[in-house]
Amino acid sequence: FPPRDGEEHRRHAQEYLQQADSELREAFFKQHAARYYELSRLPYFDAVRMTVIDPMHNILLGVVKTQWLDAWIHTKTLRERTPGKKVPRELDKIHEYLKNFEIPRWAARLPHDVGYPAGGSLTADEWKGMAMNYCPAIIPLIWDEWQPSAQALYEKRLSKWTKAEKARVKRIAKGKRRADGTEEPAAPKPKVRMHSQDADNFLSLACTVAYVNQIHPENVKPNFHYMTHIFDQIEDYGPVYGFWTFLTERLNKVLKSYATNNHAGGEIEVTFFRAFSRDVRLRRLVSFTRSLSSSLVSDLGIS
Repeated sequence: FPPRDGEEHRRHAQEYLQQADSELREAFFKQHAARYYELSRLPYFDAVRMTVIDPMHNILLGVVKTQWLDAWIHTKTLRERTPGKKVPRELDKIHEYLKNFEIPRWAARLPHDVGYPAGGSLTADEWKGMAMNYCPAIIPLIWDEWQPSAQALYEKRLSKWTKAEKARVKRIAKGKRRADGTEEPAAPKPKVRMHSQDADNFLSLACTVAYVNQIHPENVKPNFHYMTHIFDQIEDYGPVYGFWTFLTERLNKVLKSYATNNHAGGEIEVTFFRAFSRDVRLRRLVSFTRSLSSSLVSDLGIS
């Protein structure tokens, strides 16, 4: 990925505006990935350097979620219990560890059935807990217990596939074809279900980009590139706690809890504002009443 330049992006934005019709503009956008934006008129605005990548969405809801769901759950690296006799497997062992996990009450706890459909989707705070608290302690234990048997099964299947592939090549060399005259296609090559380095590489998100490229290249997404820019943003804006969107996401959760009539045309926004303002005034009144009561009790010497 060649680095983008703010001035070049500004020039492309102006050139986009000069295109004669929508088709030319769309073709220009596909070539340069730039459209006109009003802020390009400000000489001090650098659209490249001043575009903030939210670490919460990028790392927690992006990289960590991709690792857990796409690389481990959807590929059956971490498996559910067997459908017939309900024999516990990797996910059930994780649940067992989670039950015995001691953690402060204020820290996010994972659902009891995390990894199963019944576990539902996780919040950003739960993904943060998974990446920083639970998985670094649990995943190495899971790999130590289950990876050797998975590796042995892979080697057994690979040996069987290799023999079948050699036999197929010999049949083709002898001129044998299928009934329709085409060559016999190769059977899918077995894949490693639990890579030996998977657990070690997960322990450091700083190694995630290299890790995914080497072990799960099919899961590489733009998020993995965006994450490399967060280090520059820390230099510009300070620690991630100052500019990630946990606060606004929590506010979204509060707003969603309000009952609305779902009317468009600006009505729903007004409803949100009125309900939020009412809550703020009520909480302020309760807080003031409590402080006033405590002050009176102190002045009267009532114990």
